[in-house]
Amino acid sequence: MGLSNPELNGLRVFTPSSILDNTIGFFEFLRYETKSLRDTNAVIKDDFLELIPKSTKIKKASKLKKSEISKQFNEFIKNLDRTLFVKNTPDEIVDIKWERIDSFCKLLRLIERSDERKVRWALYHVFATGKTKISKQNLNDLLKDFKIKNLDKVLAKIIKTETLSGLDATYDGKIFTINHKSGDKLVSHYLADAIEEPSRRSPGELEEEILDLIDEGSYSNQEISQALLLDEGLVSRTISKLRDQDKIILSSFGQRGTRYFTTNCDNCPFGTTKASCRKEAISYIASAFMQDFGLDLSASDFESVEANQALLKIKRIVMMARKEKNTKLERNLSQNLEFLLSKVVDKFTEIESPDKKSLNVPEIKMEITSDISKLPLLYQLGLKKGARGGIHLMDEMLHLASKSIKTEDRLKIKKHALNETNKFLKNIGLDKKDS
Repeated sequence: MGLSNPELNGLRVFTPSSILDNTIGFFEFLRYETKSLRDTNAVIKDDFLELIPKSTKIKKASKLKKSEISKQFNEFIKNLDRTLFVKNTPDEIVDIKWERIDSFCKLLRLIERSDERKVRWALYHVFATGKTKISKQNLNDLLKDFKIKNLDKVLAKIIKTETLSGLDATYDGKIFTINHKSGDKLVSHYLADAIEEPSRRSPGELEEEILDLIDEGSYSNQEISQALLLDEGLVSRTISKLRDQDKIILSSFGQRGTRYFTTNCDNCPFGTTKASCRKEAISYIASAFMQDFGLDLSASDFESVEANQALLKIKRIVMMARKEKNTKLERNLSQNLEFLLSKVVDKFTEIESPDKKSLNVPEIKMEITSDISKLPLLYQLGLKKGARGGIHLMDEMLHLASKSIKTEDRLKIKKHALNETNKFLKNIGLDKKDS
């Protein structure tokens, strides 16, 4: 998501006060009251000026003198030309991008409903002029026509939110300092993207995206909201509608009574029978395992997979695993993902070297919280396989060295390693079983 370049251009040219003067009136006039002119992208100015006195969107349009209407409209069009929404000529307005005008008009009304959006607009507007140090007074001047309840609190919230994404900025109560180069395009998005609503999708598109998501797993309203960048209230209303239509069902309850939903296989929203869906998923997975690994899977290998949604998720994982991994992007992705996930494991595990003068077993320090269970499932499974494989390898090595190590010492080392491994597996949320 995020604002488009045309929308950013609009916020750069116009100021927050545009919401209060006739600027927004002219935008709404172009959006709602120019139907007779919209079949072309070149219109004579007089055609617009004839319609303006009849406008219900422009304040006091019917009472304005023709000269005043012409003056205000021409000033508005000059600014609109700077946004690249139109091209202004002495007698005509050409290259009119009607969709951009409609979109920006809608954005203005959205900004009108939120103090934070107005402040973000003001910050971006000043930054776009080349400034990286923005005084509180500068912001107050831009926002003087609005009753911003607590500007300091809004600025602190923006910094707290955007520094998590990479913005380097501080606010000392007087100056909002942006520690990036003037004109850094990323800063524009840090400041302005949150102005946009989490979603501009139509109700039908929302339902389709939610159904696609929960057709491969069970999700709560909050998880759907986070995954699809949707307002949680909007998700709740859509989920209620889908339940009323019997397209989804309550799958299970999570912690503290959280409800999890999946698609309803007995009334498939995609028009597929339960048996056909299962057969197709198993066929794809089995075929992939035979082609890629020479491993012959049978239907019995899938008997323990209870839900079709779980099969579809396995199918998706197998499909992604077959993707080419040696492209430049994929190599960069894997290297950095490994680095980031390894930092999580390293944070919770530490091996202390044994005293060289003793035969003490190295101590594995574990300070694992439930946070580590948030690692991606496939990575957890890799840790599980690696931990158990490490135990088997160590056991083989101890057997080979059995002549120089007492049996009781070997068993002591193996027991210690098993205990620490099981403790680790338990804390990342996987079942512990002795190998």
